[in-house]
Amino acid sequence: MRRLLLTIAVAVLPLGAAQAQIPGKQLVSGQVRPMLTQSNPNIANGAWCFVGRGLSMLEASADGSQAVISFPEMIYFDGTHYYQLNGQTHLNFATPTSGHIKFKYTTEYPTAVTNPAFSNYTEAAGETANLTVVNFSISFTNGTNPSNCILPVTIKYETE
Repeated sequence: MRRLLLTIAVAVLPLGAAQAQIPGKQLVSGQVRPMLTQSNPNIANGAWCFVGRGLSMLEASADGSQAVISFPEMIYFDGTHYYQLNGQTHLNFATPTSGHIKFKYTTEYPTAVTNPAFSNYTEAAGETANLTVVNFSISFTNGTNPSNCILPVTIKYETE
């Protein structure tokens, strides 16, 4: 009877949904989708953040705790100062979907700007078998609510 129930369960229950996963220690290239976000469009000189279209490279660590990722153009304006954050960054995962992103080569900027939190990290299959779409949101701040800006990031990587 147990075998019959096990056989029925295996046949009826679907296998886990296929998920795209970028293999660790493999460098992949892709394209960033451009995005501009304003924290409050009704405030003159309100905070905004931007990521430009262009080439992105990604390499995850073997254990999945970190990834190195590059951005062609990224700007955060806190209402007073512009921060250019282009180039290579580190995603440091605290959970499978969130952590902090460390922008490199920005030592003249405040830590709140160069080490913001990210959340909602996902990897999903793209339109074809060799495409993986990575999504996450970066929460920029420079210490005050009017300076906050949440930037949704979407990058499509080719894995083969």
